[in-house]
Amino acid sequence: MSIGSTIKRLRREKDITQEQLAEYLGITSRAISQWECDRTAPDISQLPALCHIFDISSDVLLGIDIEKNNEEIKKYLDTAQNLCHQAKWAEHTAILREANKKFPRDYKIMHTLADAMVAEYSRKGIKEYDEVFDLCNRILAECTDSIIRYEAMKTLGTAYDYAGKEDEMLKLATEMPRTYFSYENFMVYHWKGTEGFNERQEYMHFLVHQLLSMIHCLKGHCDDNGKMIYSWEERKELNQFEIDLLECLYPDGDYQYNAYFGATASYFIFKDYFNKQDYENAWYWLERCVDYNVHADTYDYDAPHSTPILRGYADGDVIIEATGNYSQSFLEWITSDDEVAILRADPRYEALVNRLKSAAKKP
Repeated sequence: MSIGSTIKRLRREKDITQEQLAEYLGITSRAISQWECDRTAPDISQLPALCHIFDISSDVLLGIDIEKNNEEIKKYLDTAQNLCHQAKWAEHTAILREANKKFPRDYKIMHTLADAMVAEYSRKGIKEYDEVFDLCNRILAECTDSIIRYEAMKTLGTAYDYAGKEDEMLKLATEMPRTYFSYENFMVYHWKGTEGFNERQEYMHFLVHQLLSMIHCLKGHCDDNGKMIYSWEERKELNQFEIDLLECLYPDGDYQYNAYFGATASYFIFKDYFNKQDYENAWYWLERCVDYNVHADTYDYDAPHSTPILRGYADGDVIIEATGNYSQSFLEWITSDDEVAILRADPRYEALVNRLKSAAKKP
């Protein structure tokens, strides 16, 4: 239906004459007649007044089928998510570009595209993030949905980090709300029913990951002079604690992408025993490191946890940087580093390498 036909229908529904509508708008009744006959169309500056008179949105006035558009937008986003889960990164970004071209004002599509580009560029080692900056800044300038705005801020901050723009990243971080003021923190004792349980699980997943992240960051923290705050032995204890916590939180071994923390902690303990030439213990921790790496690279993105606190919840996928996946990087290290050449004479070495090869794939 044309805009003229829509105006005619709405005018009759409101029992308004052409003369009355013309008077409201400060134009001639002939102009209204020209619109309704589709000979001319209203100026864009007149659209807000028409929407106010008829008590409708601009989408209705312009004949846009909102429900149909929302269905198509959801289809695009679902398709993109499925491509991401299949590690079809190029197709993932391409479908979102197509969606953004068709729906250039949909902020959810804009953010999902920006997030996809950050993931793609990090895999390829690309440092030019101007398109991501433009998309995210446009969302922040125009979008009123607070959730999408915060998502865009997080993506923008990540892009600044990858692009080496630390000052911009830190400035943006100061504009983000503190954890204490978050929706989740407020709702901890207010969630009820099935939906509330799902919300609690999602927040628990976030907190588990954040706790492991904080231990991971603390053990390598340096003071203002660049000196490690924790001693080597203290760091070994923290790495052991990180693994113990991981195993406690995931008694079923369904770590999903949090397996990364187990891999890095196991590697540190391996290095400690290796440096002491305690090769039997070194091998134990090396094999545990491989277990965690392989798990991080091969778990089913859509598989739900069986671990009690997260039962039924699935993590999804995570950004893979330009170095490749964890197994690929570990495989390159163990097969080429002269420092660990002694390990390659051990009969366990071949089985270890084969496990890594089965999980290693270039992005």
